[in-house]
Amino acid sequence: MLIERYLAREILRPVVGVFSFLLVVVLVFYASQLLARAALEGLPMEIVARMAILRLGLFFDVLVPISMLLGMVVGLGRLQAAHEITALAAAGGGRRRIVMALLLWVALLAVLVALASMVFRPWAYATLYELERELAAELNLDRVEPGRFQVGDQQWLIYAESRRDGALEDVLVRQRADRFSGLLRARRLTQKDEEEGALRLIFEGDVRSYTMAGDGEPDLVAVFDRFDVLLQVRAPPRREQLRRAMSMVTLAGTTEPIEMAELQWRLVAPVSVIALALAGIALSRINPRLGQSARVLSATLAATVYFSGLGVLINWIEQGRLAFWPGAFLAPLIVLIALVIRYWLVQRGPGAPL
Repeated sequence: MLIERYLAREILRPVVGVFSFLLVVVLVFYASQLLARAALEGLPMEIVARMAILRLGLFFDVLVPISMLLGMVVGLGRLQAAHEITALAAAGGGRRRIVMALLLWVALLAVLVALASMVFRPWAYATLYELERELAAELNLDRVEPGRFQVGDQQWLIYAESRRDGALEDVLVRQRADRFSGLLRARRLTQKDEEEGALRLIFEGDVRSYTMAGDGEPDLVAVFDRFDVLLQVRAPPRREQLRRAMSMVTLAGTTEPIEMAELQWRLVAPVSVIALALAGIALSRINPRLGQSARVLSATLAATVYFSGLGVLINWIEQGRLAFWPGAFLAPLIVLIALVIRYWLVQRGPGAPL
């Protein structure tokens, strides 16, 4: 047991290091995007932080298998470079003992990825889509800064001289649509939330409505004491969003290709941990004269090819070009078959290590 604990510690330490590095890279990427959006649109920082953490968690089912592959190649490469693998084989251990030392940890990580993929993933997507729908109400007067032009969304441009008692004063609102371009001016503008994500804009005090034609002067259409505009600012979730937020029970009862593809992704995720862990053990057998960099490069290419192929299979299932079985399971099956063939060839070779 002492040797197994030592092997597990020396091999899993690089796995944790690789996972931490990839986690930081993904976090920096999404945090920079969300912070730029927050600075441009005035989004609340607590919502930005929640979105960044949720998106980070959604990568667990990819980052953990990749970390297993790269980390195990690095860890086993160090042991091999220090001739500890050779000494272990001479003592009657060999790679079978390494597999036994890692078996429990790989199983635990596979369970963790299964929970992340089947439980956390739908909850995180549902939460993200709800936050996105809330932020989709970009025409939000609470985020308009007086004295600056504020882009509400692709159609609205807002300017206000000041703010008082929760309302904007001396406002200018430009609306641009495919077949219409208009301008509204008023002394006071407030908003009111309606049912089902609708938003009511209330213009009060010498409200003037103009139409814009090309680059010419605006044409006055009408003058009102009060003018209300009702907007549907929260669009209903799209189908691809709905399926990602569906529970496993709901997905299991559907026959639609797009939902079946989502179910396949969740089911394949824990299997990928086992397949890539075994691939990491196999790739560590590379000729030590090539150095550690060759192992890492080979493992990186293997991970890239694996998840690229998995993505292609998922797309084929969505399009109905690939049956549910074997479906996306082709990716780990091909890896396992390749490993079995390689193991058989190695065992047949002269002086093959155990």
